[in-house]
Amino acid sequence: MTNILTEEQINQIEQETLENLDISYNNQGFDKIQRFHNSLYDTFYQVVEFRPGLSLEISDDRYYQQVSCKIDHYGLDALTAKFYLSGNHHVICPGIAGVEENYQETVGNNYLFYLPDIEETEQYFAGDRIYLIKICIDIDFLKSFIDGLEHLPKQLQPFLESDSPPLFHRPVGKIGLPMQTALQQILKVPYQGMIQKMYLEGKVLELLALQFAQLIEAEGDKQPLINLKAGDVERIYHARDILTKNYDHPPSLIDLAKKVGINDNKLKYGFREVFGTTVFGYLRDYRLEIARKLLQEQKQNVRTVVNTVGYANQSHFAAAFKRKFGITPQDCRLGRKAV
Repeated sequence: MTNILTEEQINQIEQETLENLDISYNNQGFDKIQRFHNSLYDTFYQVVEFRPGLSLEISDDRYYQQVSCKIDHYGLDALTAKFYLSGNHHVICPGIAGVEENYQETVGNNYLFYLPDIEETEQYFAGDRIYLIKICIDIDFLKSFIDGLEHLPKQLQPFLESDSPPLFHRPVGKIGLPMQTALQQILKVPYQGMIQKMYLEGKVLELLALQFAQLIEAEGDKQPLINLKAGDVERIYHARDILTKNYDHPPSLIDLAKKVGINDNKLKYGFREVFGTTVFGYLRDYRLEIARKLLQEQKQNVRTVVNTVGYANQSHFAAAFKRKFGITPQDCRLGRKAV
């Protein structure tokens, strides 16, 4: 049985056997570029953060020995996109709802996942070359592009509807020709300096757009037809009333459906048909309206309002508030107007 090493043990082996270390900063459009060799692998690594919430990593690793390493994602609260140019990456991820216990990411494919605050075991084998491009997107950065659910992949809708979206690991599909072109343009940028960094950021956003479009196509962007009877509509209004009365501690979709005597699928799509938005999209807007009144009319402080309307994270609340009203919560409290 192969020993599973901790990150600390891997780092110790790297330091003890390190050769040919070469690090440069603010070079070729990247914040950091490094090359080094140790007894486990060679690596060539490039990273750049374009703006808060959007970063690009390019890594090219060649393994000399089999390596099984326990990796923790604690504090890594980001949506991550991966594009494999070479190699297969095996991961053991036990006990995570909705995520296969053993999964493999393979060459020629792209993946999207959200796995904060977990531990995984990553496995590599002698002779492997793992060459990939990784994009990390902060949830608030993602939300800055979203003005509704109409063209948003279903996999990403919980990020707009909840402060605690479910964990997932999603194989999106093959890297098609448009993606291949964008990836090669990232690897071979024809510019220098500031223009190079601007070009890279544009290509990263293009790559994400292509991936999200592929995700929508894979999901089948068609909403089921729901035959609503008068009794169903009445139950949906009842569900709305339960939500608004319990906006600070709302029930789950399944519990809400049970409370009003309708199946969760009919509630989900019927609610959109009746109110033009999702169940938790409606709840989000209702919460924000309550928050606006508390700030504007009662001059409550922002932290108190965040707790009152049931948000778990003040920064998520502030981002959602500004998207809806065009002004920060604090500016609203001070009586300022949106520009």
